Amino acid sequence: MVRIFRQIWWLFLLVIILEIMPSGCAERFGEAVILPDSTIIYPPKNSDGISATITFSSRFSHRTGKQSAIRSVFAIKENEDVYAVVELENRLQNPEKEQMFHIDWIDPDGRSVFIKRIDLAAGDSTLTLVSSISVSQDKRIPGDYLARVFLFRELIAEKHFKLIPEEEIEKVKTKITFYKSIDKESGMMKGIDTVFKIKKRGILRAQLDLINPGIYKDDELPLRIKWVGPDGKGFYSKKINFVQSDTVSLISSSISITPGKREPGEYYLRVYLFGDMIGERKFVLKSSE
Repeated sequence: MVRIFRQIWWLFLLVIILEIMPSGCAERFGEAVILPDSTIIYPPKNSDGISATITFSSRFSHRTGKQSAIRSVFAIKENEDVYAVVELENRLQNPEKEQMFHIDWIDPDGRSVFIKRIDLAAGDSTLTLVSSISVSQDKRIPGDYLARVFLFRELIAEKHFKLIPEEEIEKVKTKITFYKSIDKESGMMKGIDTVFKIKKRGILRAQLDLINPGIYKDDELPLRIKWVGPDGKGFYSKKINFVQSDTVSLISSSISITPGKREPGEYYLRVYLFGDMIGERKFVLKSSE
C-alpha cells in the first residue's frame, strides 16, 4: 500500500514539474537573433514555426489597428501608456491548432509587472497581439524595461525599451515664420514679420520647420495646424499627415487677411502633434487705415 502511494505521489509530482517547465524547448534554437528593429527572437527549428516581432508606441487605435508615436524611449507621464504590438509570422501554417501566448512586461529590477494571456482558438486568423502598461509616475521608475512573448510558455521574442523622466524626453518642436509671399526667382520668403495690415486680397503665409521629427519612427506624423483669433477661438484648422524625409522638414499654411474676414487684434498659430502642442507663435493684424 505504501509503495502504491509513493508511486502515485511521484507521478503527481512529475505532472506538476512538467506543467511548470517551459514546454516545447526543443522547438527553438538556443541562440538569440537580433533583428534590424531590435527585436530579439529565438528562431524556430522548423521552417513553419511561429516567429514574432515587437513594436513599441505610445498610441494605438483599436479601431484601425494602427500604431503612432513609435519609439523605444518614453516619458514617465500621467495618463500615458506604452503599447507593445506583436506581429506573428507563420501563425497560419497550422490553422487547426489552438495556441496560447503570453506577453510579459519586466521592470528594471527583473520583476514581472504585468502578464497578458492570449488564447487563439483553432481557425482564428489573428496575426497581431496587443498589450499595454501604464507609465504613470506612481507606477513606474526610470530604467530599462523588457517585453517578452511566449508561445506555450516558450520564449519566442523579447525587446527592450526605456522609461525616463518627462523633463528629459527629447521632443519635437516647431519654428514658425510668417511672411507675405515667395520670390519667384529665388524661392525665398518676402515680407517676413509678425505685424501685418488687413487689406483687400491680403494673404498671410506661415512656414513651419519641424525640429527633431526623427525621434519617432512612424511613416506619418499626424499634425494639426490651428489659427486662433483675438477672441481665443480657432477659426481655421488643418490636418496634415507629415511624411518624414532626410531633407528639411518644412510645412506651409496660409489664411486670408481681407477686411471681410479679419479684424485687428492679436492672433496665434498653434501646431499640435498627437494632440500635444509643439509650437505657438503670435502675430498682429492692423487696420489698413
